[in-house]
Amino acid sequence: MSSNTATGSLATNVAGDEAAALRRKAAEKCQVVLEGLHDSFDGYKQCAADTKDTAMRLLFDKIALSRADLISQLSNSIRVDLGVEPVKSGSALAAAHRTWIDVKAWFTDGRDKSAIVSEVHKGEAVLIKLYETAIEDQDILPKVRDLLFEQVKIVKEQNASVDAL
Repeated sequence: MSSNTATGSLATNVAGDEAAALRRKAAEKCQVVLEGLHDSFDGYKQCAADTKDTAMRLLFDKIALSRADLISQLSNSIRVDLGVEPVKSGSALAAAHRTWIDVKAWFTDGRDKSAIVSEVHKGEAVLIKLYETAIEDQDILPKVRDLLFEQVKIVKEQNASVDAL
C-alpha cells in the first residue's frame, strides 16, 4: 500500500469517527429535549386530570395531544437522522416534581387555577431552555435544528395560550 493510500484511508477513518462523534453529541442534546417533551406530556395529562375547570381540562388535553405529536416527530428524527434509539419516557426529577405537586395539592385541598398555571409555566420554561440549548449547538444537523426550531415555536405559543384561561 502506498503512503498516499494509507494517508487517505486514515483521513477517511478520522473524518468518519468525527462525524459519528458529532451525531452522538447531537443525539444526546435531542434526547434531553425528548425527555423534556415526555415530561411536558405527562405534566399536561396530570394537570388535565387534576383540574375541575372544564376549559383548563380541554386545553391541557389538547396540548398533551400536541406534545404526543412532537414526541413522535422528534423520536423519528433521532432514529432516522441521528441513528439512535430515542428515549421513551421523561426524567425521574420531573416525576418527583409531579409527586410533590400531588402531595402539596392534597394538603391544600386541591389546586386553584393560578397555582396550576404557575406550575405549567415553570415546566414549560425548562422545556423551552432545553430546546434553545439544542438549537444553539452548531453541531446539530440543519434538518434536526429546523425541526427543533419549529417545535419550540409551538411550545411557546401553547405556553402563552395557558394565560388566556
